[in-house]
Amino acid sequence: MAIITSSSLDFDTIKQALKTKLQASSEFADYDFEGAGLSNILDVLAYNTHLNGLVANIAINETFLNSAQLRSSVVSHAETIGYYPHSKTASLATISASVATSDTVTAQATLPANTTFTGTIGDTSYTFQTLEAFTAANDGAGNFAFLNSSGTASLSIKEGTLKTKTFIVGDSTEEQVYIIPDTELDKNTMKVDVFDTTTSSSFTSYSNVENTVRIESTSTIFIVRETPNGFFELIFGEGNVLGKSPSAGNKIVVTYLASNAADANGISTFTADDDIRINGSDYTLNVTTLTASAAGDDKESITSIKRNAPLVFASQQRLVTADDYKAIIGQRFNSLISDVI
Repeated sequence: MAIITSSSLDFDTIKQALKTKLQASSEFADYDFEGAGLSNILDVLAYNTHLNGLVANIAINETFLNSAQLRSSVVSHAETIGYYPHSKTASLATISASVATSDTVTAQATLPANTTFTGTIGDTSYTFQTLEAFTAANDGAGNFAFLNSSGTASLSIKEGTLKTKTFIVGDSTEEQVYIIPDTELDKNTMKVDVFDTTTSSSFTSYSNVENTVRIESTSTIFIVRETPNGFFELIFGEGNVLGKSPSAGNKIVVTYLASNAADANGISTFTADDDIRINGSDYTLNVTTLTASAAGDDKESITSIKRNAPLVFASQQRLVTADDYKAIIGQRFNSLISDVI
């Protein structure tokens, strides 16, 4: 849809139209509008008409996805057809990590989740961290090489500052609103745990609806959407179509990375911020970069949302036609590709 222009709403054009209309009547046939007080009245009328026309013009433009100019309008229209624009995306790097010790007794060591590493571009340093724990077995000579869940030495680390937001669930009769006041949030790093009312140690982990294949009334999922001011709102099901909702009095704990997005791309050297403790002793972590940091990206642009939202809506999460593949690839890998052909 083309953007509606306001050229016909120009102040001088409107005022001249009013003059022409009045001059057509016999009472004002020879009237000097420029030198009379009536000119001031025409200014007021023209200004009021011009202002109302602009307001109507802007309002109509913001009503449609293709013509909307405000990010809040574009995001809102996209969400109505089931498309949730991506947030900032943390830069990702892969490393290998090992420790050389003289300990031949300890069988296994663990590299904890949220172990931090520092990488530098120019004069700016960025913090990367693990999002899960990695284990290493003693090779018999006191050397530990940490492996991922697939058994390889490729360990993923993401850039960002770990943050936590806590909510207490109110009475079921009240409307629950959970706002995370952070524009730097990376949705892909969000972890949502709901703690039981009676015990602080019992909790249920909720999954992002975008990573869920099947939803039932007992499913524990959450939806995260961008609010008009750029923050993010956490939404849960109602116990029916969108799964299980936290109960009154439960504590919701949200952890996530606040990322610098694309600014942290291109780092090829990392150092561990702290030593690792094995059997009561501290050892230096040896780090080797396997792939430099990449894929960090800012919030999805307005242009990208306008292009991808209709395609994703049309595909309905199917992978049948070429356009279906184009839609899903564009949605999932927007930070890595510019187009799909």
